Amino acid sequence: MKLIPTLDVSKGVAVKRVKGVPGTGLSLGSPKDVAQWILDMGYESLHIVDLDAAAEEGRNTEQLIEVLRLPFKWIQIGGGIRDVEVASLYLRAGASALVLSTLPFTDPVRFRSILANIGGDKLLVSIDYSDGKTLLKGWRKEGIPLERAIEIVSEFKLRGTILTHVSREGTKSGVEPEALKLAPALPGIREYAGGVAELSHLLQLKEAGFHAALVGMAFYDGKLRGVKDV
Repeated sequence: MKLIPTLDVSKGVAVKRVKGVPGTGLSLGSPKDVAQWILDMGYESLHIVDLDAAAEEGRNTEQLIEVLRLPFKWIQIGGGIRDVEVASLYLRAGASALVLSTLPFTDPVRFRSILANIGGDKLLVSIDYSDGKTLLKGWRKEGIPLERAIEIVSEFKLRGTILTHVSREGTKSGVEPEALKLAPALPGIREYAGGVAELSHLLQLKEAGFHAALVGMAFYDGKLRGVKDV
């Protein structure tokens, strides 16, 4: 199982938030510089999110494209991708795959349009959840039950699925137990985010059947920095 560092961007700056709350966590500086630092450490994969676009509060397109042009072997990018134009822009800039989280559950017609134009092999769906319910639009709106979201995602032929436990994001509090049970039901490449802080958490995810762990806070504070595969 692979560890993939995460890079979140807000107002032109790389940040790591606690539970998605603005102003919490870390301010890391230039997204391009942080991404280059990750690349220089030998990481070949990166997960990027435009937090402002996810919350419909602007975009960080210029900063994200600078990161996409770096020579990572795999870069997956999400946050506010809600039409074919934005999706195509990121793919042309160098994205390996796109991550959608709100659209599949709120506007299936538009989601199918992106799917038809881009292809399922370049799409992952992130199911962002807490207390058994999905969270949409930058984690500000409660959506459908988690189990129903998995059923919907399973209807499509996608590159993979990300299970993100929002209440554990940035907390380093461990893997959410329910996620370990749900892994076999997730279609495609299975990734997890939320609370991962130590090697034992990575081993739990591997045993459950996940293929990758998206790690932010525990990577930047050094606890899991240097770990690439388990």
